[in-house]
Formats: sequence, structure tokens, C-alpha cells
Amino acid sequence: MNTQVKVRLKTTIRQPNEEPEIYELWAPGTFIEKGETAYLKYVEVQEQQDVKTTVKMGDTQALVMRSGGINMRLPFYKDAEQTGSYESEFGMLMVTTNTRKMKYEKNEHDGHFVVQYDLHVNGDPVGEYTLEFHYTEGSQ
Repeated sequence: MNTQVKVRLKTTIRQPNEEPEIYELWAPGTFIEKGETAYLKYVEVQEQQDVKTTVKMGDTQALVMRSGGINMRLPFYKDAEQTGSYESEFGMLMVTTNTRKMKYEKNEHDGHFVVQYDLHVNGDPVGEYTLEFHYTEGSQ
């Protein structure tokens, strides 16, 4: 089942001894259910390039994949470390996520997925991230 949705992504990045950085993105997207698995798909524009994003949502396991201007694979497994990749014009970086919290809630016309994790790039800590996805049926 494919449903047109409005996607709101709120990203919070926390660094030691610094104020949190908060970014918000709104985009039209698609909510897809295949069996027990739920996906959000949307396109965002970064530096004049389209970045296609697919989010596989769950309570214990999730995945964020991006392709286009940025190629990224961020896997999440609750209370475990996972290895992914981030590729840009500067080359490929290995990233590690250590997921602290993950929760997916779905209602009849909307849903909410949150994942909180520590991110390491090439073995170095780069901060604690929180991704909050909200989606609502409708295309406006």
C-alpha cells in the first residue's frame, strides 16, 4: 500500500559542551507498507542536487538510505553497534551507529519514528544524533 504523505524530519545533533544544532526539513513523500515493514520515501534538495531518501522504520531495527547528491547507508539496531557508509564527492567514509533509543508508532493517518544514536566516522565520535520523522497523509 502506497500513501502520499507530508514528511517532517527534525534532526538534533549534540556535541559535548555545545548547544544542540537542530535542523528541520519538510518534504512530500510516500508511505509504503510491505507486510510488517514500513517505509518512508522522499526527495530533498541539497546544494542543487536531489537526494532520494528511504527510511525503513521499526522498533528494534531501522535503516536510512540516501542516494543522489549523497550516498549513505545508516543501519540501526537497538542497543547495538552497526556499520554503514557515507559517500560524497570527497570519497567514502565508514560510519558506525550505536543506537540508544528507537520507537515507531503508526496511527490511521499518520506516524512517528524516532531514533537516537551515537555516530562515529572512521572510528572518531562526531556526536549524538536524534532523527524524528513525522508523516501525515496528504500531499500539501
